[in-house]
Order: sequence, then structure tokens, then C-alpha cells
Amino acid sequence: MVSDSITSVFPNNTDVVSVQGGYGVMIGTIIFFNILNRIVSYIGVPVAVVKHAVNKEEEAWKWKNLLLSWIHAFIVGLWDILCFYYYPEIWQDLITHITPFTYYMVAVSTGYFMYDFGDLIVQKKVLEMWQLTLHHIAVTSMFFYNLTTRRCVAYNVVALMAEINSFFLHSRKLMQMQQFKFSSPIYRANALVNLVTFLFCRGFGLGRITYGMIVEGHRVDSVYFYTLTGSMFIMNMINPGLFIILLKNDFLRKDYHSKATKKQLRGSGESVKPVQNGLHPTESTDSLPGYSKLLAEGSIDAHKID
Repeated sequence: MVSDSITSVFPNNTDVVSVQGGYGVMIGTIIFFNILNRIVSYIGVPVAVVKHAVNKEEEAWKWKNLLLSWIHAFIVGLWDILCFYYYPEIWQDLITHITPFTYYMVAVSTGYFMYDFGDLIVQKKVLEMWQLTLHHIAVTSMFFYNLTTRRCVAYNVVALMAEINSFFLHSRKLMQMQQFKFSSPIYRANALVNLVTFLFCRGFGLGRITYGMIVEGHRVDSVYFYTLTGSMFIMNMINPGLFIILLKNDFLRKDYHSKATKKQLRGSGESVKPVQNGLHPTESTDSLPGYSKLLAEGSIDAHKID
């Protein structure tokens, strides 16, 4: 069987996991996404994305950055599913369980987050997207610590369940940027899967990590524990609100705009503006600019949620 072959090549054994190899995969991932960025830049941005943009350069950057995040979500999301399929025993001990298959996936994600943080620096968006900056610093430092100590790697695997949802979340925004109609079947289907995977992949993942902190907190370093506690507290406060926003924007949008339009007409006497692609012109496609990209990586997202 394929699963037997995988587990024999990548056994559950700390001794066969190389920290130097993890660093190598991490650095290789940074190089890979830099090359991919150049390729996407060379190919160019779809005309529909920048056609009506006020700042075409800014919109082009958003497209490229989002597309690379989508690729990362596809790779790691699929990889993450295989981790649970090939190693169902992973749930027995999320602190000590480790295999090259799971370890190097975490190394890949660590490399991607480092690349993306570097992209923010190059684009001078570190302060503008400060929530994302803090997220990347926290996640990268914790992932890097786990790579170095070879502990809690399985908890990272649980956390990376969020990338399964991120694939559909990013697909949603990519379709919006390409002017897909809100009523189109592919958009509606993706919106539904997005909500379902949000509930399970993000909700369950955060719940399991929070539970683990309560019952297994004494097994990790105190600094690591308190850093994780702060991150999880914020995440558990934010994600329910983000789910409501997605639900409202994708499934309650019609009633929402109807009420908003009536209030606008009563208050100002202005005429009703036409709806384009299911989006009201007065509603920003980045309705959560401070949260945008964090949602996709496990906290929130500024140009990745509408």
C-alpha cells in the first residue's frame, strides 16, 4: 500500500529528522518563492485585475502576493491532509510525534512565511500591514523554534490545517479581483466550501491547540507557553467575528445592501448606485484592511478578505 511505503520511508522517529535538513528546506523554500515571484511578474497580471484600479501598481502587487499565498495554501493544505492520512497516530502525542514527512512540511511553511515577511519589507508595508507583520514574526519564531528543538511539530501540523481553508479563501479573493460575478456557480460553490472549511479547519484546529495548552502546557518551556497563550487568545477572539463577516458578505449580502441602500437614500437623498459583480460600489473590496492577510495564515488576512 502507498501509505505503508510512505511511513516506511518517513518513520515516526526523531533520529531520522535532520535539523540541518530542515534549515535547508526552509532556505530552499525562500528561494523557490522568490523565483516564483519573478515568474509571476514576468507573466503579468490579468487585465481585469488592474483595468479599473486607481493604483494599478498596488493592485498588481496584491494579485501577485495573493497568488503566491494561494500556491502555498494548495501545497501545504494538501500535504497537511496527507500527514493525517498517513500518520493517524499523530493525535496520540502532538508534542513528541515527528516524522520527516511532517517536519519538512513545517520547514516549507516557515520558509514561505519568511519570504512573505521579506516581501513586506521590500514593498515597505511592514507598518501599513502591522497585524500581518506581528503574525509572521510570532508564527515564524515559533515554527523555527519547533524546527530547531524538533518538538511540537505535530501541533504545527494541526495549526496548518488553516491552509486547507486558505486555499478556498484565497480563491474567493482571486475571483473577486478578476471580476467574477457574485452569483456565478463557481463563486457560490467556493463560498460554501470556504465557510465549511473555515469552521472545521480553523475552528477545530484552534480548539485542539487550545485544549492541548490547557492539559499539556507543563510539558513545554514557560516562555513558549505564554507566547502561544497570547496568540491563541487573540485568535479565538478574532476568528468567530471573521466567520460572521464571511457569512454576511457571501450569503447575507443581498439583505445587507438592501437595508444599507434604504438608509442611504433616507439620509442623503442620493440615487442608488448600481451593483457590480455582486459588490456595492461603496463597499471596499478590502473591508478589513487591518486584518487582511492574517486570516489566511491562521489569524487574519488585509487584502485577502472582502
